[in-house]
Formats: sequence, structure tokens, C-alpha cells
Amino acid sequence: MTLTGPTGSFELTILDYEYSDSPRFLERNGLLVHLRTRHQNHEWAQAAPVLSTWEMEILRDWMRSVVDHKQQSRRITFVEPELSFSDFSAQNDGYDLRLKLSHEAKPGWQFGDKQPFYLTLSPDVKQLKTAIADLDKQLKQFPVRD
Repeated sequence: MTLTGPTGSFELTILDYEYSDSPRFLERNGLLVHLRTRHQNHEWAQAAPVLSTWEMEILRDWMRSVVDHKQQSRRITFVEPELSFSDFSAQNDGYDLRLKLSHEAKPGWQFGDKQPFYLTLSPDVKQLKTAIADLDKQLKQFPVRD
């Protein structure tokens, strides 16, 4: 999934399940994801266990609601505090999303700073729909495990 903005971009890709054969439901569905953040002249890539399978489904569904301007909540957060998205879009063709990265997901050039890193993303409808389709594809490869 790739989203771009006026000063950078963000990519999220599932690498694998965090635990291959845990007897615990929560651990079986933890994901190791690759994050790439670009901002101005900085770029940072890392792998981190910041989302679960069902949280990826929730993110995909939230993004679908953003496309339709019918989201239940303007902000989506997850169990781990590293990643969140907010929607500040007006009712027009473009979208104004704000990505918050903290803790393990924070870009390397920000590690000395205690504050989270925020990145403005402004995908058009085509890019947002492509990102949703990419999340669908990734979730087919890494579905929720019972």
C-alpha cells in the first residue's frame, strides 16, 4: 500500500506473520510489516510488528469509508500505538490524511525527538482505491487465522 503527500510518502507491506505457529489467537494473527517513510530529503525503511491481520482489515475498511466520505470515525488507531491515521478531507475529489508514527514505527531521523512524527498524505481517489486493492491482495495472502 502506497500513499503520497505534498512532502513525502508512506508504504506499508505485510512481510509475514509474526509467529508461525503460536497456540494463542492474538499472537497467531500478529503481522511483521515493512514500513517505508519518505519526507522531504529523508527516507527510512524498517520492519516492525505493529499491526494484526484484523487491524489490516479494519484499516482497509476505514479507507473504503474515507473514499466514500462516510467514515464512522475521522481517526483510526490500533492496539499498538505506533501507527494511526486521521482524515481531514473536505467533500471534494482529493483527500487529506494525516499519518502518525511513533515508537517502533517512527522514522530513524526522528529517534532523538520524543514526539510522534506526523506526515500529511494527500492521495487522489485513484491512488486511494489502488491502496485499498493492494491491502485486499495482501490480506488474501495473510488472512486472519482461527
